[in-house]
Amino acid sequence: MKEKYPIGKVEVLLGWVCNQNCIFCSVGHKLRCDPKIKSFDEVKKDIDWAKQKGASEISFSGGEPTILNYLPDAISYAKKLGFKSIQIQSNGMMFSYKEFIRKVVDSGVNSVLVSVHGHTPQLHDFLAGVKGAFEKSVEGLENLKEMRRNKEITYLLTNTVATKFNYMFLPEIAKFLLQFNLDNLHILPAVIDGNAYTNKGTVIAKMSQIVPYAKEACDLAIKAGVQPDLYSFPCCLMSGYERFIAELGTSDTILKMPSTEEEDVTVSIQEHRHKDRVKMKSCKNCKYYDVCVGIWKKYVRMFGFDEFKPVLGEKIARSSLFGAHL
Repeated sequence: MKEKYPIGKVEVLLGWVCNQNCIFCSVGHKLRCDPKIKSFDEVKKDIDWAKQKGASEISFSGGEPTILNYLPDAISYAKKLGFKSIQIQSNGMMFSYKEFIRKVVDSGVNSVLVSVHGHTPQLHDFLAGVKGAFEKSVEGLENLKEMRRNKEITYLLTNTVATKFNYMFLPEIAKFLLQFNLDNLHILPAVIDGNAYTNKGTVIAKMSQIVPYAKEACDLAIKAGVQPDLYSFPCCLMSGYERFIAELGTSDTILKMPSTEEEDVTVSIQEHRHKDRVKMKSCKNCKYYDVCVGIWKKYVRMFGFDEFKPVLGEKIARSSLFGAHL
């Protein structure tokens, strides 16, 4: 694979197994039909590849990486190779066990991203597809908050997917999550794949509906001194908040995917964005044209372009937006 963009991060997907079944999961179809779990040797090869490519960050995800026994060994191997950031992306349930947290932190994890999609047990458990998920994830966040306070981990982040069921509660979800002393608060609309595609009529909300609540959640994060990060929203809908659109960066994240075949499956997030997103003709008149990555094609097939309007003005250069912080 020849890289078009500098690689900042490599995300190693360990397998599609998971202890939840989110109704909006973009890889839900893989959870049901692809039992592939990478061997530890395969994961080591992915980590070696990331080091060879000069990535400074490595992340372990899935599926749910925390339910795989070799995860601490994979983390230790990444630490041995000297990665600046070693992250786990998780639903947080396993972090309710203090002995598990101790094991992965001692192995070298310094960043944890926890997905939470509701501020009440009823809402989160419904979206996660597992009764008791909220209680476990919140207990995990409490444990991680203590680790963050003791400087045993460097970064604590959360991720919330906006659907028809929770978008109007994004400010309440943000208020709830900010009590855990986060470094970053991620918000994104559901990607129309997997379970979200199967349930698209009941799950997928229009982005124009989500945006006012997402902006209010951003305001709460900013007031608390926490960096909000937005994904999959076009710049025209996020005017005034475009500096928080994480996809405006120039570095790439590479996914090392599980495969049922022998070949290596390597996906560039930047290339994937440009391949699977589209802009309307009038976007050429928008001041964000040179930086915006457009709208997911499946979203446009479902809703069309009507909610997106070009923002007139002097064209914005990428350098004026990249690297925005509070």
